[in-house]
Amino acid sequence: MLLLLGLCLGLPAFTGSQDSLAPGVELEEAWRWGDTLDQKTKPLMTEFSVKSTIISRYTFTTVACRMLNRASEDQEVEFQMQIPVAAFITNFTMLIGDKVYQGEITEKEKKNGDRVKEERNKTTEDNGEKGTEMFRASLVIPSKDKAVFLLSYEELLQRRLGKYEHIISVRPQQLVGRLTVEVTILERSGITSLEVLPLRNSRQKGSGRGEDDAGPPPSTVINQNDTFAKVVFKPSVVQQAKIAQNGILGDFIIRYDVNREQSIGDIQVLNGYFVHYFAPKDLPPLPKNVVFVLDSSASMVGIKLRQTKDALFTILHDLRPQDRFNIIGFSNQIKVWKDHLVTVTSKNIRDGKVYIHHMSPNGGTDINGALQRGIRLLSDYVAHNDIEDRSVSLIIFLTDGKPTVGETQTLKILSNAKEAARGQICIFTIGIGNDVDFKLLEKLSLENCGLTRRVHEEEDAGSQLIGFYDEIRTPLLSDIRIDYPPSLVEHVTKTLFPNYFNGSEIIIAGKLVDRKMDQLHVEVTASNSKKFVILKKDVPVEPQKVGNDVTGSSRSNSDSKEDSNHIERLWSYLTVKELMSSWLQSDNEQEKEQLKQKVGTLAVNYHFLTPFTSMKLKKSVTQTERPEDSYGMSAAIGPETVMQSLRGTNMQPGPALKRPYNPRIKISKTSVDGDPHFVVDFALSQLTVCFNIDGEPGDILRLVSDHRDSGVTVNGELIGAPAPPNGHKKQRTYFRTITILVNKPERSYLEITPNRVILDGGDRLVLPCNQSVVVGSRGLEVSVSASANVTVTIQGTIAFVILIHLYKKPAPYQRNHLGFYISNSKGLSSNCHGLLGQFLNQDAKLTEEPAGLVKNLTDPPFHQADKRSETVLKVKGHRVPVVWKQRKIYNGEEEIDCWFARNNAAKLIDGDYKDYLASHPFDTETAFGLGILQGH
Repeated sequence: MLLLLGLCLGLPAFTGSQDSLAPGVELEEAWRWGDTLDQKTKPLMTEFSVKSTIISRYTFTTVACRMLNRASEDQEVEFQMQIPVAAFITNFTMLIGDKVYQGEITEKEKKNGDRVKEERNKTTEDNGEKGTEMFRASLVIPSKDKAVFLLSYEELLQRRLGKYEHIISVRPQQLVGRLTVEVTILERSGITSLEVLPLRNSRQKGSGRGEDDAGPPPSTVINQNDTFAKVVFKPSVVQQAKIAQNGILGDFIIRYDVNREQSIGDIQVLNGYFVHYFAPKDLPPLPKNVVFVLDSSASMVGIKLRQTKDALFTILHDLRPQDRFNIIGFSNQIKVWKDHLVTVTSKNIRDGKVYIHHMSPNGGTDINGALQRGIRLLSDYVAHNDIEDRSVSLIIFLTDGKPTVGETQTLKILSNAKEAARGQICIFTIGIGNDVDFKLLEKLSLENCGLTRRVHEEEDAGSQLIGFYDEIRTPLLSDIRIDYPPSLVEHVTKTLFPNYFNGSEIIIAGKLVDRKMDQLHVEVTASNSKKFVILKKDVPVEPQKVGNDVTGSSRSNSDSKEDSNHIERLWSYLTVKELMSSWLQSDNEQEKEQLKQKVGTLAVNYHFLTPFTSMKLKKSVTQTERPEDSYGMSAAIGPETVMQSLRGTNMQPGPALKRPYNPRIKISKTSVDGDPHFVVDFALSQLTVCFNIDGEPGDILRLVSDHRDSGVTVNGELIGAPAPPNGHKKQRTYFRTITILVNKPERSYLEITPNRVILDGGDRLVLPCNQSVVVGSRGLEVSVSASANVTVTIQGTIAFVILIHLYKKPAPYQRNHLGFYISNSKGLSSNCHGLLGQFLNQDAKLTEEPAGLVKNLTDPPFHQADKRSETVLKVKGHRVPVVWKQRKIYNGEEEIDCWFARNNAAKLIDGDYKDYLASHPFDTETAFGLGILQGH
């Protein structure tokens, strides 16, 4: 069997030289690097799903693709996915027929005349959009067989122009029967704005000035509250075809921002790691000293130079009165508009536009000369300027080529610029077209406190220049230093920043030395206009508890036994990025080798595929089940795809954990099942009470609410079905999803459907419901009895059983659904609430009114002595009329006797139906004041 895996990864500048960073991939069978292979007949893609979870700006994304070869001969198929250039791949798995190939991240080995010759792609952006890189995997699917691809990656979202932007490539290359994109956002500080943009086929469209106002793509559903948002894009085949017949729909884009109240920023702590988000606002802008350095060589002829000129006309009008500016055009000659920086006046703006208008393309490209002249102009201005007049000095440098005139050696150009700028002048670069030396431009910006952007040949250079300028048009602070007590923190990421521009964000992460500390002192110093700013604050730190590690964890951290969390992964992500940036900037071979080893060790520990690590695909033992049975339908084709254990194998089910189950287990009567029928068992008085709740499809009902005390919340989401014929109901409702949030000792999320169980704590694990298995971690045990039930045990004192109801040939009014049973409630507090929880610590009595008491109220009455009398249940101070009924529970196989409360449990439950509606599956808020919403 042929397996071809091509990973076009790394940073854009890592191309075309021996210093290039390009991760290798090794396959145990056959492997090689190469271009994509032509396919004569495309196998059918039956499922393409992407699921992203964003927790405090840190994004976990998993892609699942299912392919079917309908032909009578073996066929080759390619899976490809554009991923953001800033993202790290954390896992890749392929299922081919009955074979499973699992990815493993390892340190890259030095190859000395290795057994296999590598053929690397020449460019990291082959067929990819700017800002993305293409992941490819090719394989041969046997005739009439199927394959599943599972890809996971992680990314820290960067704030630009006041918004975070999460981009998902939806380009399955063909129309797909089931296509789903699902994005969940959890932001503790609160979501202030959220928008879903129209699908975009080029990431370069739009300048960031409000052009995207056409609304979200068709079939997009948005649910949102203060701290939570869920966006689902699920176009039908017809809707896909209207967008693009070839299956290249474009980029699905979500933009949002969060609430900011503290001037010192937002500091979050979890399991001994902290992250500090610093994005001040409402400050007066700093004056800018800016020199525009524009390539006017012969290669800029035509639309490139015309678009650049138009963009500069717009930018000049955007300069503020306190700014200073100048313009340089360069080819083989350096042409300076003025011999000094000038003030922003209407006359100077007009004269500058005339100078730009008369630029004509000719000659070569003297990059070194143009940079040196621009730096000298800025240095002379700063040297002769009043020291109290604080300002920011910038060069905006635009070119479409390589150095061909004057100094042409890359290293010399870089060292000259760094020596001349001396850290006082920031160089922002824009590279246009395919012939530009983008690696040179990136290092120029990296070494001189700037940013870089790339504009592809067919794109609008003008709008890109304006959009880039928008990001740096408003500097608010310079010379920023953020300090924490060195005795309290360690392994902190970068804390010195040359500038802070309005709409951006500074992010710092680190590790706490003492996890029991109750506050962290933070001090920010910076320059703002004519002032020196000092911000100080003692930030409260909640006590951190050590999580329960699981035997067999693959983590190699000797100093940390805790389960991984999003802040720890954010810290590791930032640290790896900064180490790679230092590697790029270093010219010392010994230092580069040390940095490379640090990156490799950290990346392997956290399962990041970087330029210094490799991915090996290991073939697992041949499965006796079909792949989708082995991994669960949701893992293979649903939006809740496998985000493989972010720490390795610490929660993977193993053969030793499997044990036989009896699906007819004895469980408590306190439950909700069926349509849905609620049953409450009052053990002391030996009374059983039942009631119905007629909800609407999509409603989420709060079943158990004990978030404040035991830390447990259980919610259930309803699905609808038509009512049986000749019935009194208009529709039936069942529970399709049960969600359980466990907040102590560590936070874990459980989502259970008839097909699969998702356990998302420090790790994320997807278990199919058609296999028996047990997993445990952090005081939580989840056991699955194949196609029968799921038992969730919390700290040994709380246990829930979820029955799985499946129909082989369902009637129109039947749906696969779940039943929920409370089998152990000892660990739940006396404050527990919810539709079931409110009765757990209560007792009940029956009275007969007005004719007197029934002699034996725990036995079924054979007749009512007085038809005018009424049986009344007394519980929690309520007096509830009830009647005797027999109910079938446990999938209709067992009958119970119960006292039935009519009218949607009116007078029996506290409040009414709407008081038990949750806003999202893991909502912990309650209308009765017994649980406080802290959504994440």
